[in-house]
Amino acid sequence: MRVYNKFFKFALLTIATLSLFLSLTGCTKISESFDENVVEPTESETSLETGLLERAELCMSEFITAVNLQKYDSISSYINMPENSFISDENIKWYITRTALADITGVSMDTPNIKVSDGAVEKNVIVTINKQAYSFDMELDTNNEWKIILPELYVNNWSLKIPKGCTIEVNNENVDKHKVPATVIDEYDTYTFPAISKQKITVVTTSTIYGDFISEITPVSDSETIPVICKLNDAETTSILRQIQNIWNGLYTDYKNGVEVEAVKKYFTDDFDNNVITDIMQTWFPALEVGSQKETFYSNFYMKETIPWTKDNYGAAILSSNDSVLVNFGYRIDFVSNHGGSYNANKASQITMKYFPEESTYKIKTVNSNKLFYDNDYSLNDY
Repeated sequence: MRVYNKFFKFALLTIATLSLFLSLTGCTKISESFDENVVEPTESETSLETGLLERAELCMSEFITAVNLQKYDSISSYINMPENSFISDENIKWYITRTALADITGVSMDTPNIKVSDGAVEKNVIVTINKQAYSFDMELDTNNEWKIILPELYVNNWSLKIPKGCTIEVNNENVDKHKVPATVIDEYDTYTFPAISKQKITVVTTSTIYGDFISEITPVSDSETIPVICKLNDAETTSILRQIQNIWNGLYTDYKNGVEVEAVKKYFTDDFDNNVITDIMQTWFPALEVGSQKETFYSNFYMKETIPWTKDNYGAAILSSNDSVLVNFGYRIDFVSNHGGSYNANKASQITMKYFPEESTYKIKTVNSNKLFYDNDYSLNDY
């Protein structure tokens, strides 16, 4: 829809000059000096097929009446939208109150004068109300019914990324019909809406382990994909960090004691890559002990501190699935040299942990940064 500026003189009015008027969001509102009797129907307008013309006029008349009387129930039936759109009558009411249509809401109104231009599947409609003219575009839908186009009402093909296995509600509605399940390539569930209002929405993401996470998101542009970030609370984050510290120290102690790889699988999920476990125990931990100078070796490595680390990240601990958490953290490693002296290194890393309720414990699901187990650049500290 388009909105037009005032005409300087009604004698200059022609249909061609409509394209020169200033466009605003919503319907077009034309100058108060507009005289609906000046513009005569063109030959093409008078030749419109009667049934289509009457249906377009009826749709527009009922829509304008509903707006004027503030009867918004089922007002979406007049609006052109893709199939399975996530747009409610309340969304349309919210939109109308922010456009030029707000001028005709709840006011005494003359019978609208409706002029429909020619067009097979698209029409332009000029509606004159109380000497004000508004311009609309209409389109024929797949059921051969005329619908009004409100181009700034919604965005198309808009998606949410949700941690795998969680459930969501949007504005207290179940949206499972919009769900595309996670794949091996994409570990997040995707919810795609053919069209969704540009009004702010409330998303409630539910994990059977961690409960509800509430997010408020405003759709902005077509084909946009928004990740829903579910941040764990401080107490749970602290608990996870403590367990990461215990697991690292347990693995290093087992390495020093020559424990077999099979015996340390208890720290990892069942589907964890056994080759990575072998690398940790037989390659990465030994690399920690090698100094940069010849004949310098280090030992007695222990993780003494873990802290939340949010630099360039969404949060210290966020859901990656219903029962798994991506953890961004800083840690301090203390160790000693074979030449004497104590040292420490402060590093930042990332790891994905999975929670096992039956054991009330976390295990390593993904080693996101291999250097967590072998970074021996002790001159570089991250914090």
